[in-house]
Amino acid sequence: MPLDFKQNFFELFSLPVQYSLDKQLLAKNFRTLQTEYHPDRFANGNEQERRIAVQSTGYINEANETLKSPRLRARYLLTLHQVDFDDERDTTHDMHFLMDQMEKREALESAAQSADPLDAVDTIAKQVKQEQDEIEAAFAKHLAEKNLVEAKEAVLKMKFYERLANEVKSLQEKLEDEIFA
Repeated sequence: MPLDFKQNFFELFSLPVQYSLDKQLLAKNFRTLQTEYHPDRFANGNEQERRIAVQSTGYINEANETLKSPRLRARYLLTLHQVDFDDERDTTHDMHFLMDQMEKREALESAAQSADPLDAVDTIAKQVKQEQDEIEAAFAKHLAEKNLVEAKEAVLKMKFYERLANEVKSLQEKLEDEIFA
């Protein structure tokens, strides 16, 4: 059965079109689709069948990565509501939020020099995770209320938290390597 490339990512995985997601069901349906459309199954097929299998697998992989990521899933939901994103220009203009992000990055830099750097970084990590959860909850609320302007603002802030969480994780790994090396 050929894959319908016109269906949205939620439909592809037989999931409701909503922000909250059953990650186990996503993983199960992903594995099922990967098995069904994997290019190896079409190795003996004609050129067109092999090409479609590769395209199908690419579409399935993109859909899975999008839905697994809270930020990408939120952004995708907004695109389904015809909200456009311009990655070159779109950013939050909330100065309080931006200052807070700068302060967290400075605290992260200082944490490495503290008496117990791992503990200091863990404290920042917990705070970042809590704030990420709060912004994701705010997104879900705004989307449910069809307040798409505020929902988009939440997605833009999610990007900052995603980067900050990655920086925290990198510093944690670096400190652990130094301590346990």
